[in-house]
Amino acid sequence: MIPYDLESKHQVLLFEGSQVKMPIPQQPSHNAQQPRQITQNPSLYAKSFASFMSALQKGEFTKLVLSRTSEWEWDNNERGLLDAFYRACTLYPRMMIYLAQIPGEGVWMGCTPEILVSGSGNHYRTMALAGTMSVPDTVPVRNIVWSEKNRKEQEIVADYVREAVSPYVRILEEEGPYTSRAGQLVHLKTEFHLAPKSPYNESIISTLVKALHPTPAVCGLPAKEAAAFIRENEGYDREYYSGVVGMLDEDNETNLFVNLRCGHFLNGKATLYGGGGILKDSTLGSEWNETNWKMNTILTTL
Repeated sequence: MIPYDLESKHQVLLFEGSQVKMPIPQQPSHNAQQPRQITQNPSLYAKSFASFMSALQKGEFTKLVLSRTSEWEWDNNERGLLDAFYRACTLYPRMMIYLAQIPGEGVWMGCTPEILVSGSGNHYRTMALAGTMSVPDTVPVRNIVWSEKNRKEQEIVADYVREAVSPYVRILEEEGPYTSRAGQLVHLKTEFHLAPKSPYNESIISTLVKALHPTPAVCGLPAKEAAAFIRENEGYDREYYSGVVGMLDEDNETNLFVNLRCGHFLNGKATLYGGGGILKDSTLGSEWNETNWKMNTILTTL
């Protein structure tokens, strides 16, 4: 696990161990407590949104990503967390589901659809995933029509990814953009397939991670300035939300994801995270709704 802000106090975490396959139980082991909302900070979000929009309107940034938290009272004992994890595996088969205990800092769980770096040897993948709508799974993806705002947001991220990886690859191919489903949400996705300039070595994955993280899908453009602006104006510490999580395997296949649709569980409280890309034509109400949609991904599992 890698934190969103590499300049923060939060450490890069490496959990060592072997992989074990096990079946997912069909039913929870006990009746879970219903989460009770404590706070979701609408006034803080509105204040931050105004600051972000002002910077965009002045032309200081092409895009910014504004996120927030909501806090819920929930008995996050070990059995309840495992049940939530199993529910997530069943509900979201196309996402990467993880549950990670951090000594002294509680537990993180996430259901993320976004690959940062995946692959091995001469073939790696990454993606540009931006633009979000809440669409029932009964609606075919071919019938979904995207707004200009969502298309522009996705294009910004795709351009960044293409430019960021180009110096390190000898082959770069792409698919998309196309509509991709993640639970009750859909996104615009461009998938990139790349062959490194040299075969796998210990530095190629770290090189790609450093080149990509944080992408404009979780930060903004220009990236360095956007990261500093978010640090000063978002109003809270993202910790591991929108960082990197996944499996690093030097001998086989590495699969690293952007840590989205996640929650932090500690001392009977669940802190859920959600964010969205802000452009000059964004509106407070629509962006607030988008963060709720994304938080519901985890909330549903509880």
